[in-house]
Amino acid sequence: MAPWLLFDILFTHALFNPNFATIYNNLFSPLLPLEYNIAWPTTPNPERSRLFLQFLIGLQLMTLNLIYTGSPRQQIRHCLAAIFLSGAALAVIGGLMKLTGSREFLWLIELREPAAYATFFYKNHWAYFALLAAGCGMALFHNTYAKEKHSGHLPEKSIGIALLILVILISIPLAEARGASLVAIPLMIAFILSITRPLHKHGTKLALSITLCLLILTGLGLYQVAKPQIIRAQQRSHSQIEAAKHGNFHDVKRLALYRDCWSMFRDRPYWGWGIGSFIHIHPIYAGPEFYEINAAYPIAYEFTHNDYLQALAEMGLVGSLLLLSPFVCLLIGSHKKAKWLNKISPWLLSATCAVMIAASFDMALAAPAIAMGTLLIGASSVSYALQAKQHK
Repeated sequence: MAPWLLFDILFTHALFNPNFATIYNNLFSPLLPLEYNIAWPTTPNPERSRLFLQFLIGLQLMTLNLIYTGSPRQQIRHCLAAIFLSGAALAVIGGLMKLTGSREFLWLIELREPAAYATFFYKNHWAYFALLAAGCGMALFHNTYAKEKHSGHLPEKSIGIALLILVILISIPLAEARGASLVAIPLMIAFILSITRPLHKHGTKLALSITLCLLILTGLGLYQVAKPQIIRAQQRSHSQIEAAKHGNFHDVKRLALYRDCWSMFRDRPYWGWGIGSFIHIHPIYAGPEFYEINAAYPIAYEFTHNDYLQALAEMGLVGSLLLLSPFVCLLIGSHKKAKWLNKISPWLLSATCAVMIAASFDMALAAPAIAMGTLLIGASSVSYALQAKQHK
């Protein structure tokens, strides 16, 4: 993992090569330019960058540990079950909070953020956790059904898992998370098709037909419950699309953030401005959309809502390649050593890919819990496939 080691060394050096000094000890402080070595990585806030760097190093070590220590497959399944059941419980609790208009978790603990969902303080963060939890559930469904289909009785465990998956997935549009709703559609379609495939086999038609009927009826019922939130999200998307067509980025600030972030990257394409630096550097590049009337300073944004574009602006092309290339190498290197066509890995990998696709138009991986969860599920997928090959 030489690229990760080099990345860690270079961006640790950046902590001692600051390009700006903050006047006040907060994220919104004006900056004083400093002399620095432009040939090496840098940062405007060494303390903030140090925290982000420590987190990235932790993610690297977690990934290597999950893949190379080889947790037993049963232990992986138990971990997936814990994530799935937690997700199902939070989906129900959060759904009740949304439908009743309550801001109190379990009607005991007040959540001040109106966009919260269950224990998540932001609806989009919940939605990406729900995607990962649903992926865990889909994997467990196929693993459980493979054991139940020849039992001679109704596969009640599989039916229960399928219904909980539907509850988790419907919570995504209920939370009005539009991006996550889009990437969840192909995952749900793939899951339904995977259920219908065995219908032609003798002896399974009744059980699977009952499962599909329950899924359809439950889905229609849950859709009616979430319909107001879905309509509201559609109306919001339509108004933003119309504003973007007319070049009105005041109502679609995300596109303006993309534009400004790209300008940041073009000015420092190799090493970027420093890990976690977007909130400090963006005000220098902020367009008129970010200034209130008669305001001297723009509104500060901490994230671009495009994780890959923000990585380029903060770590540059070289830093981004050093950070991401080992993941690609791990997948390529494990391809021939792993048995990917098992009951677990494809669904975990699909959920991981869904979140990573969403990161191209949202801040999916900017949330530490979601970044950890995505790597946990992705690395577990690889680890399970490697062990499936060894114990085939």
